[in-house]
Amino acid sequence: MKNIKSIDPISLETKELHKILLSSIAPRPIAFASTIDSNGNVNLSPFSYFNVFSSNPPILIFSPSRRVRDNTTKHTLENAMETKEVVINVVNFPIVEQMSKSSVEYEKGVNEFIETGLTQVKSLLVKPPRVLESPISFECKVQDIISLGKSGGAGQLIIAKVVQIHIDKKFIDNKGDIDSEKLDLVARMGGDWYTRTTKESMFKIPKP
Repeated sequence: MKNIKSIDPISLETKELHKILLSSIAPRPIAFASTIDSNGNVNLSPFSYFNVFSSNPPILIFSPSRRVRDNTTKHTLENAMETKEVVINVVNFPIVEQMSKSSVEYEKGVNEFIETGLTQVKSLLVKPPRVLESPISFECKVQDIISLGKSGGAGQLIIAKVVQIHIDKKFIDNKGDIDSEKLDLVARMGGDWYTRTTKESMFKIPKP
C-alpha cells in the first residue's frame, strides 16, 4: 500500500496550500495578457491560472489572483475592470525570458513592453496591443469578472471572449493546422520550474 500523506487544506496557511496546488496542477499554459487602463497606459503580465473553456462561443479564462503576500490586486485585473478588453498572447520558448521579466511588480503606468524589449503591435478590434514575438495572439472582450473571494490568494476569473486571432504563418503546417512541434510552447510548474513542449517531450495516443 502507498504511503499517503493526507491534508486538510483548511489546516494550511495560504502560502503553503498555494505551493502544493501549483506544484500538483501542472503543467499550466501561460496567458501573457496585455491590457490598457482608462488613461492609455499599457500593461503586460503573465498568468498561469489559464485555459480555454469553450469554442462556441470562444472563451478563454485566466485569473490574476489577489496577491498571497499582501492581498493587493494586480494591474491586469484593474485594467480589465476599467476597459473590458485584453489580448492573450501565447508564450513559447524564444520569449520565455522576457515573459519572466514582465512578472516583476513594476509601478502602475510602467510599460512592460519597453522593460522587456518586446514589440507592441496595434490590435484590430481592441485597444490593448499584442506581442509581435508571440506565435499566437487572441484579441478578447471581457464578458465577465468573477471574484472568488476578498482574501489573499483568491482567484479573480476574467472571462474573455475571443474576437480576433493572429497566428504567425510559420507555425502553420501544409494541412493548415497549427504545428505543435514547431510552436515550442512553455508552461508553468511549481516554484521556479517550467516545462517545454519539445519533440522529445510530446507523444500521441490514438483515440479509442
